[in-house]
Amino acid sequence: MPTGSTEKIPFEKLYQGGEKSGPLMPWNIGGPQPAVRAICDQGGFRGHVLDLGCGLGDNALYLASKGLRVSAVDISEVAVQCGRDKARDNDVTIDFQVADAFSLATSGARYDTVLDSAFFHTLPAEDVPRYTELLRTLCNEGAELHLFTFSKELTPDYPGPRRVSEPELRDAFGAEWDIKVIEATRYHSSLPPEAVSRMVDPRTFEVDAPTDNLTEQMTDEAGNVVSRIWHMHAVLRPQETRSETPA
Repeated sequence: MPTGSTEKIPFEKLYQGGEKSGPLMPWNIGGPQPAVRAICDQGGFRGHVLDLGCGLGDNALYLASKGLRVSAVDISEVAVQCGRDKARDNDVTIDFQVADAFSLATSGARYDTVLDSAFFHTLPAEDVPRYTELLRTLCNEGAELHLFTFSKELTPDYPGPRRVSEPELRDAFGAEWDIKVIEATRYHSSLPPEAVSRMVDPRTFEVDAPTDNLTEQMTDEAGNVVSRIWHMHAVLRPQETRSETPA
């Protein structure tokens, strides 16, 4: 996870217990996000894949298990070590790195697909131009981006990350990326509705947020919250076809 809007959220502390910290981390569902898995199974990832903000590595592990070349980056040393342990135990090869996402700009590496599974919305709005510049630096021409982000239009106002609207996504990426689709999908969590109230309120960055808006939240078969979020699939245009304004 990056610095910036997340500075008040103790990601490293949450990861200190490794898998034991799962109930405190709504994104730790013990496996890949179903939406990521479905895209992979449909051939949506190719070439050298970067999992940006990989957390405990479950998405990266699934992609690598399908024969893809995967690099995975997170700022948390504990999370990355957990991912390395999983890769070793499952006999798959993943290039895990402990790094702030923006430091990758000078790495010289280039990727054919980028997975952003709930990383983008941890950034403050003022860092969005910096983020799109980072992707431009990291990606080969024609690279594909699969970005999952909490949505102003779809996600109810309960504790969690910054919400992003469809127009904001188009404004941020449309000048350089051919946006194939922005569609609603589901993001699974490890928390039942009653536990969501103990998450950080995005408006105040305080715990114990209001719970009167959680009663109609979707849940899975285990009773854990499932949110409707945006999935954006985009392809980086050739340099000569990019513009200074969104398409």
